[in-house]
Amino acid sequence: MVKPNENNNLANKSIRPIGAIRSLRQSPLWLVSLTVIAVYICFIDRIAISIAIIPMAAENAWSASTQGVIMAAFFLGYLTLQIPAGMLADRFGGKWVLGLGVLLWSVFTLLTPPAAATGLIALVVCRFFMGVAEAVTWPSIYSLYSQWVSDTRRATAVGFMNSGVAGGSVIALVATPLIIAAYSWQLAFYIYGAIGIVWFLIWTPTTRSSPAGTANASRDEHCGAKSDFPKITLVALLQSRAVWAIAVAHMCLNWTIFLMLSWLPTYINKGLGADFSQIGMLAVAPAVVAMLLTPVAGRVFDILISRGFNRLRVRKVMQSLAFGSIAFTFAILGYVESVLAGILLVTFSNAMTACSAGGFATNHLEIAPNQSGLLMGLTNTLGSLSSGLAILISGIVLDVTGSWVVVFQLAAAIAILGAVFYWRFASIEREFY
Repeated sequence: MVKPNENNNLANKSIRPIGAIRSLRQSPLWLVSLTVIAVYICFIDRIAISIAIIPMAAENAWSASTQGVIMAAFFLGYLTLQIPAGMLADRFGGKWVLGLGVLLWSVFTLLTPPAAATGLIALVVCRFFMGVAEAVTWPSIYSLYSQWVSDTRRATAVGFMNSGVAGGSVIALVATPLIIAAYSWQLAFYIYGAIGIVWFLIWTPTTRSSPAGTANASRDEHCGAKSDFPKITLVALLQSRAVWAIAVAHMCLNWTIFLMLSWLPTYINKGLGADFSQIGMLAVAPAVVAMLLTPVAGRVFDILISRGFNRLRVRKVMQSLAFGSIAFTFAILGYVESVLAGILLVTFSNAMTACSAGGFATNHLEIAPNQSGLLMGLTNTLGSLSSGLAILISGIVLDVTGSWVVVFQLAAAIAILGAVFYWRFASIEREFY
C-alpha cells in the first residue's frame, strides 16, 4: 500500500521533468546552444561527402565530372529555399522552420547510401533535397535570435553559431576518414544522420519560437509596432544602401572563405608540394583557429558596445580588419613556396576573418529586426552564389593560367572591394519592420 506522502513524492517526481522542460523553454542560453549544435551538424553532414566521395567513386567508377555533378547538386538545392525560409520563420517563428530543416536534411543524410546504391540520379536528387533542407539554417536562426537574444549579446551568439562552420568541417574531416577506415563510408552517413534525428527530438519539446511562445508577440513589444516601420519590399531593398553594404560584404567574404574551403587541399598538395598524407592535418589547422576565434570576436564587439564605443564605427573597423587581413594574405600567398609559411598565412587570414562576427554578420538584426530571417535569406542566397562562382572561376583560372597567383590576387581584390563598400555604405539605423 502506498502512503499519502509517497503519493506526493511520486507526483513530484513526475512533475520535475515537466518543470525542467518548461525552464529550458524559457532559456535563451539553451536555445542558442542548440542552434550552435545545429550548425555543427549542418556542416558535418555537408562536408562528409567530400571525404566519402573517394571510396564511393572507386566503387562506382565515377569520373571527376560525375563527382562534380554530385557535389554541385547540394548547392543548387541550397539556393532555392533561403528566402522563403526567412519569410516563414519571420511570419510563423523559427522553431519549426529550423527543426524541420534539421530533421529533413538528417533523413536525406541517412538516405545517401541507399540512394547511391540505387543509382546516380537517385543520389543527385538526394543531395539536391539535402541542400534544400539545409537552406533554412541561417534565416531561421537569425529570426530566432531577433526574438531571444538581447541586442547586447547578439554578436556573441552569432559568433558562437558561426563557429560551427569551421567546427563542423573539422569534425567531418577528422572523423569521416576514421569511420571509413574502420568500417565503411556508409556508416558515416548513418551516424551523422542519426545525430540530427536525436537533435530534433531534443529541440522540439524544449524550445519555442519566442519567449512569449508566439511568433510576433515579443517582436511587437521590443522592436516596435508594425506601423512604425515599413515591411521589406523588393523596391525598398534595391534602394537601401545599408542592405547593399551587408549583401556586398556577405558576397565578398563568402568568395574568400569558400575559395579556401574548396581549394586549400589542392593548393597544399599541388601549389606547395606537400605530401598527400599531410593534407588532412594541414587543412584542419586554419579551420580550428576560425572555430575558436569567431566566438571571441563576437564577444569583443558586444563588450566594446557595452562600454560606450560607437556601434557603427566598431562594425566598420572590425569588418575592415577582416577584409584587410584577407587581402594582405591573398596578395602574397601565391608567391609563397614554403608549406609552413603558406599554412601560417592561411591560418592568420582565418583568424582575422572571425572579426566579421562584429562586422556585417549581425548587421541584419539592426536594419530589420523583425524580418532578419528574410534579410539573411536574401544576403545568404547572394553569398551562396558568390561561393559557387569562386569555386568555378578559380578552377577556370587555374586551367587557363596554371597560376595560383592569379587566383589569390583576384580574391585579394574582391576583399578590398568588400572593405571599401562596407565602410562607405554600412549603417546601423533601422529601416524595416
